[in-house]
Parts: sequence; C-alpha cells; structure tokens
Amino acid sequence: MAFEANVTLIDRQTFKPVCDRCGSLTVALPIEAQPDPCSILKCGRCGFPRGTLQSLRNTSIQPGIQHVV
Repeated sequence: MAFEANVTLIDRQTFKPVCDRCGSLTVALPIEAQPDPCSILKCGRCGFPRGTLQSLRNTSIQPGIQHVV
C-alpha cells in the first residue's frame, strides 16, 4: 500500500519533526539533484510520510530573520 495516497493536504503543508508512527527523528531525503518542492519526505526508519520538502523549508525559516535564498 502506498503511503502517499493517505497523505492529506494538511499533512503536506506541515512538516512533522517526529514521526507519528514510530517516533523517529530521522528523515529520508529525496535523492534527485534538484528535487521538487512538493516531494514527500518520509521517515528514515519506517517510511511514513512526514511532509514535503517545501514544508520542511517553511518550518526552518523564522519570521523576522532575513534568509538568503
């Protein structure tokens, strides 16, 4: 069964630092040279979806701090 089919729009918009299924902090990153921002990031232990690459980027950017893109 593909986990991607069970990922809702809300799940894609928010990155989950801790896996809901196994509690792991590891993330399996896409292996493409230029991954799509909509690429789904999965848990490094169990493969459960944790959010998208864009949601991880949005989580890492803090308001009020100028980030070079």
